Amino acid sequence: MFHDPSRFGRPGTAGSRGVVWIIARAFTPDGGSGPGYARAMASAYAELGWAVSLFACSTAGRQQTQSGAYQLADVGSGRPWRVQLRMLCALFAAWFRGPLPAAIHACTWRAGLAALPFAVPLVVTVHGRDIARPTGLSFRLMRFVLDRATRVVAVSEAARALVLQRLPHLADRCIVARGGTTAARATDRRAILSRGTGPARILTTGRLLPRKNIGSALMAVRAALNSGHALHYRIAGDGPDRARLQEWIDELGLGDHVELLGAVDAIELQRLRAEADIFLHPQIALDQGTDVEGFGFGVADAMAEGLLCIVGREGGPAELVRDGETGFVVDGRSKDAIARALDAALRHPALRTAMGLRARQWVVGNLSWRRHGQLCLDELQMPTGPLAVQPVRVAA
Repeated sequence: MFHDPSRFGRPGTAGSRGVVWIIARAFTPDGGSGPGYARAMASAYAELGWAVSLFACSTAGRQQTQSGAYQLADVGSGRPWRVQLRMLCALFAAWFRGPLPAAIHACTWRAGLAALPFAVPLVVTVHGRDIARPTGLSFRLMRFVLDRATRVVAVSEAARALVLQRLPHLADRCIVARGGTTAARATDRRAILSRGTGPARILTTGRLLPRKNIGSALMAVRAALNSGHALHYRIAGDGPDRARLQEWIDELGLGDHVELLGAVDAIELQRLRAEADIFLHPQIALDQGTDVEGFGFGVADAMAEGLLCIVGREGGPAELVRDGETGFVVDGRSKDAIARALDAALRHPALRTAMGLRARQWVVGNLSWRRHGQLCLDELQMPTGPLAVQPVRVAA
């Protein structure tokens, strides 16, 4: 491993606290929650006083830029082994150029592979299916990275349970640190209180994947229309389920009531949340629990906007919603349960407004990227002399 204690970042040389490297395997403009997580962590560490270098790979192509609070080195896309080689070259170039990082944060265990040659504390985030699915060589590589990690950060209790199910010896260094929200919270209290007039506006956002269970959501919408409710349902996002969802919309006769919007940018997504009344996200776990929603960034953002959320009880989103107080937690495998929750939200506009306000209040008090960043680095043995990565007391 490589280290030279005299060249580690110091106050006055990079950031007031030193340098943190972030390594991500996905970044803008690519889809999914990975790019959002990497950007949020870069901003959080910068807010905490760190100078941040973000190393990523994306379809935007190879580039080095200063992007607001962090320096971005994008090694581009391509065959995995070539991307990994370019990532290692970028990291070594930054290492020898200095200043050296006080810690490296890998946004996934696969991103952590490139951090292994460097003798500094390593933080690795685990999200859910990235931990549950690896087998064979992939499992051995995952275990090797996580064994090397000083801290393993699970984004939910569900994600931590998957880690300990497969690697129980990591219990003492695997913590839960829930993420924050990307919503700007531009919707004020008066705007939330004004909701409930006219046809109800229902929203789903995110990658269109089987575990999102949007087909069951469409059936609940059909049942609500059959019961006489006036509504409009928007689905924002792209993914492998899109064609099948369009077929279901046609088969259920929902063409006049459901919009399949495709991918939208952050500004449009903010507008959709601000205009919505209900957020519908009845996710389920598939493949014997290995394909699971780890956190639920879309749900967190919707709650931050004061939306009543209907979520499935499997996976991380169920940890965000207090059933009957800030939204509804349902059995996502029961179409009747989803339909009953949606019917209750549609019948009582005042109830969904009150729940949405409580949801927003809970998010403000409990979800913060700054807090997430603090937990990631809290009490790590930062390098101040000849480096020895030692066991640390894990944050509660």
